[in-house]
Amino acid sequence: MYWISIDASFNASHQLAFADGTREPLHAHRWAVTAAVCSDVLDEQGLVMDFLDLQRAVQAVLADFEAKQLENTPIFAGRNASAEAVAKALYDRIAPYIPAPARLGYIEVTEAAGCRARYAPSGQ
Repeated sequence: MYWISIDASFNASHQLAFADGTREPLHAHRWAVTAAVCSDVLDEQGLVMDFLDLQRAVQAVLADFEAKQLENTPIFAGRNASAEAVAKALYDRIAPYIPAPARLGYIEVTEAAGCRARYAPSGQ
C-alpha cells in the first residue's frame, strides 16, 4: 500500500454542549488537518495522486469552515463540532475529490497541541 499525506490548517471556533445542558465557553482553534491518501497501485506517472491536487481539494473544503463558529455552519447545525465530528465531516467532503484507484485513507485533526482525532472508514 502506498500512502501520501498533506498538512493544512484553518481557523474556526466551537462551543460544545454537554448532556446536562451546559456549554463550554466559545473558543477558537487553529485546526491542523492531515489528509492521507492511499492506493495499492501507482498511476501512469508513478504517483498515488499529485500532491498539488490533494492540497487544492483540501483547501477548497477548508475554506467553508475558515473563520466560522462551526456549530453555526449547516453541517453542524444542532450537533457538537467535536474534533471527532470535524474529522468525519472533512473526510466526507474531501473523499469525492480523490481519483480512483486512490482513496482517502483518513483525516486527522488537531485542535490543540496533543489533542487529535482521526476518522477513517471501517476496515482501514
